[in-house]
Amino acid sequence: MIRWFNHPKDELLRDLALPGSGTPCTPEAAQNLALAVALRGLGSVSPNPLVGAVLLDSANHFVGAAAHERLGGLHAEARLLADLTKSLGAKALQQKLKGGRLFVTLEPCAHEGRTPSCARALAGSGLKEVIYGVIDPNPLVRGKGAGILREAGINAVDASSHSDFKPWSAACEDLAGFFRHNISTGRIFTGLKIASSMDGVVAFEGDRRIWITGERARAYGHFLRMAYDAIAVGAGTVLADHPRLNVRHPFLKDPSMSRTPRRVVVDPRGRALEFALGGNLVPLVTEEPETTVWLIAQHGVELDLVHRAEARGIKVIAVPIEPESGRFIWSEVDGALQALGIRSVLLEGGAGLYASALGSGDGRTRPFVNKIHLFQSPQILGDRSPAGAKALRWNTSASSQLSIRQDRVQLFQLDCDWGFEIPLDTAAGV
Repeated sequence: MIRWFNHPKDELLRDLALPGSGTPCTPEAAQNLALAVALRGLGSVSPNPLVGAVLLDSANHFVGAAAHERLGGLHAEARLLADLTKSLGAKALQQKLKGGRLFVTLEPCAHEGRTPSCARALAGSGLKEVIYGVIDPNPLVRGKGAGILREAGINAVDASSHSDFKPWSAACEDLAGFFRHNISTGRIFTGLKIASSMDGVVAFEGDRRIWITGERARAYGHFLRMAYDAIAVGAGTVLADHPRLNVRHPFLKDPSMSRTPRRVVVDPRGRALEFALGGNLVPLVTEEPETTVWLIAQHGVELDLVHRAEARGIKVIAVPIEPESGRFIWSEVDGALQALGIRSVLLEGGAGLYASALGSGDGRTRPFVNKIHLFQSPQILGDRSPAGAKALRWNTSASSQLSIRQDRVQLFQLDCDWGFEIPLDTAAGV
């Protein structure tokens, strides 16, 4: 069984243990290992995709596994060959490769970029077969990597076209989701994170603020922060919560996975910026301000405020707004963030930010949300909900432009809470 869908991905990374060299390894086990090892690159390879590779010898014994772990570093296949050459020696490795099978989550690259072509590196390896989970959508690669392998006499297998491998291929497609979306649409991949009680309460206003979900669900939220290039919140969230928006996962302690992502504040009128620079302890200003990006409305904020923010190391960007609603035009936000090298953004609140990304609802602006990360608590808050509590409601007109990919919805338990991964298609075909 492929361990990906309906499974917390942070546990796959936590529980990853590679077999010893020479240990019997089934093709299914190799596929699961390739997915899990690929997660080693979380937060470090964007705009490249996460990729994992596992090598079996001709007798289906485990030889090695590797991932693309760092932008500018070796791709998974090249990393695997380099590591095995170092540990086994070139001659011994050649014997292991002869007649062997390589499982790799993405078609081996065909072009020379920051690193050499993986397909060409594999072409002279003596492998019998390379099974890749999904075709690389990059026009520089698409089908060409497989073609190089076939010309070298290696059986290059597209897993999506073989029934035995289709569950794995679907998981590999999900693994490379950010990259595939960026290439196919030219836009940022946008996730929307919501924590909700059973009766739909998602936030409180004023002094009565409580955790809706438990510690395990909140830990998974930190795992999502590892996965996305940037985390975005609205002005109201900054004023109410003073969030840090960094990664504090309780059981993934690798220092490389404790990075602070780009932290984006969507603040058209600059009210949260003024508060943050007024001597208040706002972590987005007092802790690692160089990672913070503040989006303000064009002609809507005093220039002195902008200069003060930039003097603290904060990046301030003016973005056009919709005259009627006063909200940002999300396509303009998309462009501004891409200019900073951001290819994926997780929206963590609040309602105004969600509304901007979900579209105007009257057809003037389309939805930009690609996946909803919903954390559902079994609590029924009922009478404990203060008058300022906000319930989860969707703009029906905007919702009509969204279509849930029901075959790819994921559900998994997080102690007492439930996690949902809900991929969306929009009317524009995203």
